[in-house]
Amino acid sequence: MSEGPKTTVPDGRRCQLYYFTGKVLSSQKQKETQISSTTQYHGNNQASTSVSSRTVDHHEFFLADSTGKERAFKTVNFDFPCREGQTMSVMWTIAEGKNEGPFLAVRNHNTGERHDASQASVAAWMEEPYSWGVIGVAAAIIVVLFFISSGLGFLALIGLPVYGWWRKKSRAKAAAKALLGGDALQQLDAQLAPLKPFAA
Repeated sequence: MSEGPKTTVPDGRRCQLYYFTGKVLSSQKQKETQISSTTQYHGNNQASTSVSSRTVDHHEFFLADSTGKERAFKTVNFDFPCREGQTMSVMWTIAEGKNEGPFLAVRNHNTGERHDASQASVAAWMEEPYSWGVIGVAAAIIVVLFFISSGLGFLALIGLPVYGWWRKKSRAKAAAKALLGGDALQQLDAQLAPLKPFAA
């Protein structure tokens, strides 16, 4: 069973909520270790290298609804238990102007459990790219301030990009928080929660 869209406006951004309910046909999980290194050069031709690693969880599963329609889902760093034969509802959103979006929650109708995606993963999807208009205005302000005072110009050269980065992150975080804790998702989940598992 699938339905959508349902419109919600977290932090002033129009998003559509979607869901799909079906029986788990297969479920596979894999862990990927990503290794990165950074080399810093110091005086006297000295160099130091630091190596870091992080583990990324991948989960791929297939659902089939009551009509037999199948759908594949792939999540990254959104882990939850499920096994073949169980009935799951997957909930996700797509922001206006985009073609895809983040998973928000899954509900296992056999166990009655709901699992939410992390706020950080949803926020990463909700970040808006910088517009050329904003970049142009910032560049113009910096040039004007350089004409007035080189000190003000340097301050703007550092401060405006930092402020833009902070504002973009803050808006995405607020939108993610509003989505995950908002009425629209809670109402959708309340609508899905009473559904009975599909027959084996």
